[in-house]
Amino acid sequence: MVLDFDECCHELLVHGIDTTPSDLQGGLCGRICGGRGFEEQDLLAFFVELLDVSSSSLTAIKDMLSKIYQSTVTQIEAEQGLVKLLLPDDEEAMSERIEALACWCRSYLSGLGLSGLSGETNLAPDVAEAMRDLAAIALVDPNSEQEEDDEASFVELVEFVRVASSLIHVELAHLMSAPTKAKH
Repeated sequence: MVLDFDECCHELLVHGIDTTPSDLQGGLCGRICGGRGFEEQDLLAFFVELLDVSSSSLTAIKDMLSKIYQSTVTQIEAEQGLVKLLLPDDEEAMSERIEALACWCRSYLSGLGLSGLSGETNLAPDVAEAMRDLAAIALVDPNSEQEEDDEASFVELVEFVRVASSLIHVELAHLMSAPTKAKH
């Protein structure tokens, strides 16, 4: 199932919901990668918490949320956690694409937090570093000066985010499935 960023944006705009498809998918990926899965019927409750909105405001986009959920879960399960990020097309302005990637990362980290992951969770060094890198990307200024070679850099950055979120997913799944041991 291929999701179209512009179609999702249009649906959000029509229903007066102030968020982006990147926010929705990023938060969902974070929650799933945090090891605390949930069923599709819990989607509205999750997005209410993530976006801090009323459930009635999301009822109109329930089908879209379901499509994002199904697509994301399918990709995580089939592609070893590598998800095609829901971002604007390559034809869009670089600043819009950078902002969407930053939003995806912010929401991903929020989703991890909503999964119960805390600063006290004992993480492997590479996972902690990946999370710090995602946090840095979340703070990128989309309006900074841009060069002609930014396209290649942006593509590399998107691929890095995909791999980092997959690494986090795999490592946290391993951590959650490991027998409880005394932690140092």
